Amino acid sequence: MRISFLRGAGLTFTAVLAGSALVACAEVPTAEVGACINSSDLAEDEIDEITTVSCDEPHDLEVFHAFDLPEGDFPGEEAMSEAAEEECVGAFEDYVGLDYLDSELYITIINPTEDTWDTADDREILCVLQGEEATSSFKDSGI
Repeated sequence: MRISFLRGAGLTFTAVLAGSALVACAEVPTAEVGACINSSDLAEDEIDEITTVSCDEPHDLEVFHAFDLPEGDFPGEEAMSEAAEEECVGAFEDYVGLDYLDSELYITIINPTEDTWDTADDREILCVLQGEEATSSFKDSGI
């Protein structure tokens, strides 16, 4: 899986690739909506697992929405970015309680790579909130 960052109308990408061992096992890392994560627990080059923590513990990331891309050929980075922008920004206010452009939070996405798409049937995009370290959920926080 790959991690990317979204903010405002433009999209900026920082990629983290899925581990090749996961592709060989046909498994991909995932997390449930509401799961809290520390960005320091995500590898810079490869994500081979997503370690979650209790939202009562210090964290700076939280999964707030997940969706699957349609079957077919790998859509490419631009198409995934467009789908993520529409889905993630659309789900933001319902989860946080504030319009995205008025929020202090950023949206980070974790999306399939071409390898995980082809080898592990990975279609899931995780929409993840990124903010200052917190010890409570970002859900309904209004920040």
